[in-house]
Amino acid sequence: MISHNTCLEKLVHIANACITLEYWPSHFKSTNSVVIPKPNKTSHNTPSSFWPIVLLNTTGKLIEKVVSNRLQFHMTANGFLDPNQLGGIRQRSTTDAGVYLTHIICTGWLRQCHTSIIAFDIAQFFPSLNHEFLSICLKKVGLNTNIVGFFNSYHSNRSTTYTWNKFSSPAFNTNISVGQGSALSPILFAIYLAPVIKIFKKRLKTLKENIPTDILSFVDDGLLISQEKNYSLSSSFLLCSYNIMSKILIDAGLVIEHSKTELFHFTKARHPPTPLLTYHW
Repeated sequence: MISHNTCLEKLVHIANACITLEYWPSHFKSTNSVVIPKPNKTSHNTPSSFWPIVLLNTTGKLIEKVVSNRLQFHMTANGFLDPNQLGGIRQRSTTDAGVYLTHIICTGWLRQCHTSIIAFDIAQFFPSLNHEFLSICLKKVGLNTNIVGFFNSYHSNRSTTYTWNKFSSPAFNTNISVGQGSALSPILFAIYLAPVIKIFKKRLKTLKENIPTDILSFVDDGLLISQEKNYSLSSSFLLCSYNIMSKILIDAGLVIEHSKTELFHFTKARHPPTPLLTYHW
């Protein structure tokens, strides 16, 4: 019987070898995607009506978890991530996002301002990340060249088979995405979006007219936040910021799913005026 410490030692040797050699073994890159119908759907005749649940190699998952934890620590230590990036990052949860937004709304009410937000969703975020752009981000983080080389190998020559009931497909190339279900995916998404948010904030500052818009990011969902006493003014600020963010995301290979975009207003007024744009109270 092999002891737990011996197994741990072997796993550490494998993980260190992968980083040193800048190599991710091919049998860790092969996955099985089990297709499951989404509940409460009137029909299942479109791909969006299904969930692909990705099954990964167990040993590979353990090593990915170790690398993910180290990346989390490094990102927090060097301040690469934006403070308003929540979700997929340790100690930045859904609860933190709710508390942050509630704090902003309540402080706005103290200044007799209402809070307006545009909630947007990035379409097909998991399969849309550009590996070259991600590699540039990893270099900007200040990681060792071995780590960057490791991820170049990690993202290349990946494949998956699809299983639906008793049907199993041949292997398909999946080099264009980041592994869904992997422990590395959340932190890689955060690293990918960090420069997008920095560019967005910088562009707002370089505009001739000041646009006081804040942003809150939660993995593939985002909020643009504006506080004003006038609904028309806050809606104009949000619309301008939304267009800027949309263009930046396109440059990064991502697209906002406009059909899911919503505008919300938070106010204490008993009889608030009707804003010009579609809204929710």
